[in-house]
Amino acid sequence: MAPLPTAAAVCARARSFFRRYADRLFERPGIVVAIRLDKAAPGAHLIWNIINTGAEPVTLTKFIVHGRNGPADIMTSALPATLASRDRIIVPTDVDWTLLAARSIAVADTHGEEHYAARQQLVGIQEELRERIDRRMHSSSARDFLAGATDLAFGVAILGLGFFMLMWVIATG
Repeated sequence: MAPLPTAAAVCARARSFFRRYADRLFERPGIVVAIRLDKAAPGAHLIWNIINTGAEPVTLTKFIVHGRNGPADIMTSALPATLASRDRIIVPTDVDWTLLAARSIAVADTHGEEHYAARQQLVGIQEELRERIDRRMHSSSARDFLAGATDLAFGVAILGLGFFMLMWVIATG
């Protein structure tokens, strides 16, 4: 009965090793796409790091975001671009709302093949963007509100007094 937990543990360990290193063990030549944000503030850009790991040159034609309503092209002046073997290109694109709803993100070549970015990278970027959008500033207090209301009341009183004085000068002068 003792070998059963040991065999299960070995199988679990082998499965986790395979999941972690399968992409490196069985790497296919072709296009590798990595994505990241250049900054976390509003106005961020999605940075595409594209590497040709194959032996033949590849011409990239467009960036594609796959959402619920189908694929959407991302326009950029950097494409089309031809990558020689072991060549790399880094392209920034604007972040828009389609990225938040994206299920996958890819770059297409002239043969119509789509080369996808890692799902974990896309999910991480989406979580970071949602966190930035959802963060609200709750730094105001009742004291700040009362101070603002008092300033507004004094401003209205001064403007009213100025208007009254102007009308009085016009009427008497």
